[in-house]
Amino acid sequence: MPRLRFFLIFATSIFLISATAPSCVHSQCPPGSWVLTGQVVDEAGNGVSGLDLDLASGTTGLAILVSGDVTLADGTFSMTICQVTTPGTYLLSVNPQLDELLFPIEDLPVALSGSTSLGVLTLDTAAIITGRVIGENFEILPAVDLDFTDAVTGLVQVFSGDYTIADGTFSTKVVPGFWDVQFTASSLSTPLQMVPRELRDVLASSVTDLGDVRLRQGRFLTGTVLNSVGSPVFNADVDARDLITDEKIVTPGDNTNSSGVFGIWVPEGDLEIEIDPPNGSTFVPLLQEINVPATGVDLGILTMVEGVAVSGVVVDGTQSVVPGVDLDFLISASGVEIPTADDNANSTGQFSVQVVPDTYDIAFRPSFVTGLAPLVLSSVSVASNTDLGTVLLPDGVALTGTILAGGLPVAGAEIELLNPGTGSFTYLFGNDTDGLGAFAIRQTSGIYDLRVIPPIGSGYPGYEESGIDLTADLNLSIDLLGGPPPTPPNPVTGFDCCCPGDVVLQWTNGDADYDLIQIMRQGAFLTNLPGSSTGFVDVSAPPAFLEYQVIPIRNSLTGAPTGCTVDNTPIQATLPVENLFCAQSGSGVTLSWANASDTYEEIQLHQDGIFLSTLSGADTSIFIDGLPTGIYQWEIIAVEGGLASTGESCTVDVVVSPDPVFIRGDANGDVSVNVADAITILEYLFSGGATPDCLSALDVNDSSTVNIADSIHLLGFLFSGGVPPESPYPNPGVDPTPDTLPCS
Repeated sequence: MPRLRFFLIFATSIFLISATAPSCVHSQCPPGSWVLTGQVVDEAGNGVSGLDLDLASGTTGLAILVSGDVTLADGTFSMTICQVTTPGTYLLSVNPQLDELLFPIEDLPVALSGSTSLGVLTLDTAAIITGRVIGENFEILPAVDLDFTDAVTGLVQVFSGDYTIADGTFSTKVVPGFWDVQFTASSLSTPLQMVPRELRDVLASSVTDLGDVRLRQGRFLTGTVLNSVGSPVFNADVDARDLITDEKIVTPGDNTNSSGVFGIWVPEGDLEIEIDPPNGSTFVPLLQEINVPATGVDLGILTMVEGVAVSGVVVDGTQSVVPGVDLDFLISASGVEIPTADDNANSTGQFSVQVVPDTYDIAFRPSFVTGLAPLVLSSVSVASNTDLGTVLLPDGVALTGTILAGGLPVAGAEIELLNPGTGSFTYLFGNDTDGLGAFAIRQTSGIYDLRVIPPIGSGYPGYEESGIDLTADLNLSIDLLGGPPPTPPNPVTGFDCCCPGDVVLQWTNGDADYDLIQIMRQGAFLTNLPGSSTGFVDVSAPPAFLEYQVIPIRNSLTGAPTGCTVDNTPIQATLPVENLFCAQSGSGVTLSWANASDTYEEIQLHQDGIFLSTLSGADTSIFIDGLPTGIYQWEIIAVEGGLASTGESCTVDVVVSPDPVFIRGDANGDVSVNVADAITILEYLFSGGATPDCLSALDVNDSSTVNIADSIHLLGFLFSGGVPPESPYPNPGVDPTPDTLPCS
């Protein structure tokens, strides 16, 4: 019995294995198996080895057993399907290692009906952002959600692996560039209410380790915003900033409700609260420093007061308007900058900013691409609405360069320019180095003393240099640790941007050995390109007046930026003509319409798809004569601002017969029947009016004579609901009653 039981179990095991196992093992597939071939490359066209390939059913998602599912040294693969399959759609995945700077291809649909060449598959370049998220007491926080917002476009993009795992760490592959990364704890992270945190302008170029990202426990901050008469201010925006770290606090749902009440979660400690008024209001922003205890705080009533407007228009030396200029207001007595809303010049260079009455130093900050220097209007007394008129910005000279420490870029270093005679500071803005250690500022032509202040806590020494000659554009490379000044790359030349929509950038490289080329849009990072690039198409260009810069980089040094501008605002389409009417009149056709615009440049006429003639932009009708019998189509196209409208068309079946064609009652021949025709009949009968070409049209009652009864008949039809004119009416036709009345 034991032997029998043993053999029974053995036989059953063999049966189960044979019933459930594939018909081949991984290293051997049956003859006639389908073979998938191809190559996997990176964006530079280099083959990528060691990649794992997976294949799944397109209907069930179940994995398909394959052999040879790894790319070779040159990126090629020859993968055999080791199980019975049917023709259909399958899902292919190409999986680089987690630490490879390449994105995977996930679930690519491929149609298979036998052995197939999949051609060349390209993996996009990736950067990796890593780190760990901890709580206020340095506890590990799993299940924290990471959100990535493009620092240039403001668009959110989702990436795989955008969360922390059990040990609080994260490693997320992202598109190379600058990202605002927000960390939001979930209920799985901790039972405590944590304040989200955003790290702005994180440069992802290869592997970026953010270290420990600390989230702090939230304390509830509330208050009520009213106007000066005690009414609630709806939709005011509440922002908070940490006074110690200067970090902006992420505060979801931070607008006042219809009662003026807001409630947000903020960390404990000293904060600065800014409350910006609703768009379009005349309120002045509120700024207040507070201390938030562990129990939270209710700020009570916060009163938002009406401001006075400071307005004007910004122009350059050629009197051309300068859009986008940022305005800052500093109280003259203290130098303290006040918060302002809607403080940029619009597309026509005009500005209007609400402030409380005071005396201000008003700083105008044009972008680098404009070529203009900042301007400060000192001690401007603002007691009521104040029109500054035309504000002329001076031409600027560019000071650009790179700050290094031992050959490595230094981010967050501050650049200062001083007057050599007085030692006073020259007003600058945007004078901090970016993640590449680069800076780009403009100031009026002159001689200055230069000072570089390293970031706090870096341990780097400062740098000073007297007598900087800024009478021409200057590009510097400064090593704070005293290394020899390296040579920065020459800038690109011939930079041009054109073509609204997908904006096309083109340039000529000043050197042949750039490491990479950085594209900036609106002063913010857009993308990095290979150093040999001479063009770029911005397919995500927003509809606005855009400023671009091209910055070459070599050995961590930046060349001087080169800029261009393009107006990418939407082009207003030309409105087509309206109420197009076409009708045969005798041997011709009359076309009439209404113009939808008073500023048409011209009106184009097409007949049967062929251009016929050009009319003036004010024309509203045309008569086309001498047409033989046939069906004709006409199209009217209006042109305004060089742009053609969509066409309005009509079709007329023209019938030319020996008998004249007319509309009975149309005494004046304008292809319409109205009171003017009755007057024409009376003038012909009693006032010696000219004899019309077609007396049959005047014979309204078809009595074969023209007399006052025809005018009475027509007036009765027009105003008293009488009988309409006899045939042919209302469409053109021949006289059904032959008579001796002439008609031509």
